[in-house]
Amino acid sequence: MGRNSVKHTELKDRASVTRNLSSGLNFLLTDQEDKAIEQLLELLDIEAATIETYLALANLFRRKGDWDKAIRIHEKLHQLKLAKPQAQQIQYELAKDYFSAGLYDRAESLATPLVNTTRWREPALKQLFSIFTASHDWHKALALEEEVNNSQSRSLKIALANMAVEAMQDQPDVKRLQQLVDSSPLAIRPRFAQAKFYLAQEQSEQAKVPLLSIIKQKPQWSAEVLPLLQQCDFNGDQWYQLLSQLANKQHNVTASGLLADWLAEHGSPKAAEQFLLDKLQQQPSIRLFQKLLQVRQHQSTAAAEALFSVEELVQAYLANKVLYSCRNCGFKTRQQYWLCPSCQQWETVEPITGIDGR
Repeated sequence: MGRNSVKHTELKDRASVTRNLSSGLNFLLTDQEDKAIEQLLELLDIEAATIETYLALANLFRRKGDWDKAIRIHEKLHQLKLAKPQAQQIQYELAKDYFSAGLYDRAESLATPLVNTTRWREPALKQLFSIFTASHDWHKALALEEEVNNSQSRSLKIALANMAVEAMQDQPDVKRLQQLVDSSPLAIRPRFAQAKFYLAQEQSEQAKVPLLSIIKQKPQWSAEVLPLLQQCDFNGDQWYQLLSQLANKQHNVTASGLLADWLAEHGSPKAAEQFLLDKLQQQPSIRLFQKLLQVRQHQSTAAAEALFSVEELVQAYLANKVLYSCRNCGFKTRQQYWLCPSCQQWETVEPITGIDGR
């Protein structure tokens, strides 16, 4: 009789849970989300084993932009006495909710303790960096340098280097920039900042070192680097050799255009024209075609008059071409960004190379 009584009570409780769950899901399916949340949160006190279901529901609300609903669910879960792994996961999810809702202080207070955990260290650091990026608290990010360097995250190390450069925008520190170059070999922005500092001080020989290292590591950035290198002094045929390597081995359009200019100046317009014709056969490009038009215009006044309107049309076409693309989310733009406006990742927006690229 005792066993039967216990079983009867368990069955009764389960039936109640099922009714409440069915009622909550019915409210949810009929777009009565507030009532659904109230019903399901009441059920949570009885069935704490269904945490994953509630986490999935809260994440669904967050993806829809219903941050207040996601926060209510995660706050309720956060109040329960759960095992440490589950409690830490809920704490992290609640920090993400607060960040999405613009409550940066609350998000930071929840994410900071998770940096000292093994499982959530890297996700928590990324969440904190998102907060510091949104609030421009670069110095708070720099305070986590040791934790970032001890992680295996490539994106975190690149982000830290970029935030360090942001922190010294008003007063560049050449020694600090050199430290960043040495400690953050994956990031290219510190080297850009270092080169621009040296060029501003008219120290072109020092500027060449970081610029050439960028081209060696990421040839796709040649379109940005080569104009800066033009301001540096090159001995003998160094400039020609650099452009030849980039134009012939890397098929860089910008390098090919500059090499045509070099040939026209140090050789002859005919040599530059023939080079461009050969390149266009191997690598069709509107930008190289525009350079060919420019070379031919300089050969005679009659050619200039005939080709001027054609070049105007080509220039109008190129004026609308996308120059940069984010390798992470695919965001496309004509303007260069160190921080992708779409996915908020550092140094993922890169120059497009190819037929109409740079």
